[in-house]
Amino acid sequence: MPRLDAVKASAEDFLSAALLGEGWEEALTKFARAAEAQGAVLMRNRFHRGVAAIATQDIAEPVATFIKGGLPPNSRQIRASHPGERRFRIDHDDYSDEEMRWDLWYQEVLRPLGFFWHANICFAYEPGEELHLSLKRKFTLGPYDRQDATVLNSLVADLETALRISRRVLDAEASGMVRMLHQRGDPVFELDAWGRVLRVHADGGENAGICIIGRRLVSNDRLAQAAVDRAVMNAVTPPSRPVVASITDRLGERRILQILPVAGRARDVFLAAAAVAVVIDPAPKPALLRVDPRVIRDAFGLTDREAEVAALLATGLSLFEIAEKLRLGIGTVRNHLKSAFEKSGTARQGELVAVLRNLMP
Repeated sequence: MPRLDAVKASAEDFLSAALLGEGWEEALTKFARAAEAQGAVLMRNRFHRGVAAIATQDIAEPVATFIKGGLPPNSRQIRASHPGERRFRIDHDDYSDEEMRWDLWYQEVLRPLGFFWHANICFAYEPGEELHLSLKRKFTLGPYDRQDATVLNSLVADLETALRISRRVLDAEASGMVRMLHQRGDPVFELDAWGRVLRVHADGGENAGICIIGRRLVSNDRLAQAAVDRAVMNAVTPPSRPVVASITDRLGERRILQILPVAGRARDVFLAAAAVAVVIDPAPKPALLRVDPRVIRDAFGLTDREAEVAALLATGLSLFEIAEKLRLGIGTVRNHLKSAFEKSGTARQGELVAVLRNLMP
């Protein structure tokens, strides 16, 4: 039977992972050991289908295969789903021995993999979205019993606290980026790991050329929609990168939709913001005196020299003037500029300048 002191001690590792925004695999591993399990997985389900997960090393490969749809249907996805119940359920809460004996998931998937028994708790964030924490134990160790569940349930309040903190910490990282982009009053959108709109900052998105339909960013210009969809997916799908798409507002004026990935893992599991999108007016901003290369460098992962070139370009200098100022060859300046294009997701000098100016206070 899992020891109460060992299980409670593992709660501190969950809290540390939540505060740091990383270290979940290590926390799950310690929890699995304390609970006498072969492995543990924190999985997000959408309408009873696994879409994202963090798993311990022993079970990471089959969990990844399951998420990709490479395994038969899992009967536990529905049977063991009890959102809001706030307790660990064990196999015999939802299956009889006879049912497990004939269940394809237990017999054709779990048993050959070497782990069979479960203790599972379901957390619900919103309709259709569930977060499951599941322990998986070897068949030879026998099933979890009611005493085991009692020990595990002593950890429920701590787990719920850690999960709430984790989402807040991850969202706080996105909030800093939102404040930076929103300072000029342009519409800003927070997107989740599937490109869906989580939150909107400022009105006027429709007038700026973008609207939200069914949590999707939709361009007023139908011809630009494919580019918008590609930009969203490139920003939220690993390896994510900054991307821009050209759109037009209701008056036919050109605007730039810039989408920036938010650093940090496990955002898909915790439904935290994975990217931030902003609609930019590419017209020059008045009274722009200086562009800080450090902000540009940190925002897009540029080298110091690439950031210098981009900053000077944003202040209105030509490439030849930049080359003279930095004492570089014109070819070297062009190479730095090309790299800045790639890292910022832009393709032309005008786009890059508009994006960079939007970063400045």
